[in-house]
Amino acid sequence: MKLAMVEEWVYEQPDFAAQLKVIPQPKTGISLLRQGMKHDFMYEGDKNCAWMIHYALLDAERNLLPKETLCEDEVKAYFRIVNPALRVKHKQRIKVGITFYVVAGSHKVSEGVVTEVLHLVDEN
Repeated sequence: MKLAMVEEWVYEQPDFAAQLKVIPQPKTGISLLRQGMKHDFMYEGDKNCAWMIHYALLDAERNLLPKETLCEDEVKAYFRIVNPALRVKHKQRIKVGITFYVVAGSHKVSEGVVTEVLHLVDEN
C-alpha cells in the first residue's frame, strides 16, 4: 500500500481554498512555507490555539507544486481539516474572506485569506 503525502491527501478532497502570503522569519528573513510540511492553522484573533488543518500548495492552474517547493511570496493553497470530528466547529468559522495564519509552533509562516469553501460544506 502506497502512503499518500500530506499534500496529495489534501488535494484529493480540499475543504477550502486560500491565498497565502509568506511571512519571512524575523531572525533569518527566509520563508518556512514549503510543500510537504505539516504546519498548523490559526484563526486571526486566536492567541494560542492552532488547529491541524493541513495545506497543499498550488500553481496558477491549481495543480500541486512539487514536493519541497519553497514559496517566497504569494501562493494559492487548498486546505483540509485533519480531524473529522472538528468539521462542524470549523464550518461555523471558515467563510470566504476570513484571515488566518499558517503557523509552525509559535512562528507565523504565512498569512492567508479564504477564497473559496469547497468540500467543507459536504455532510461527510
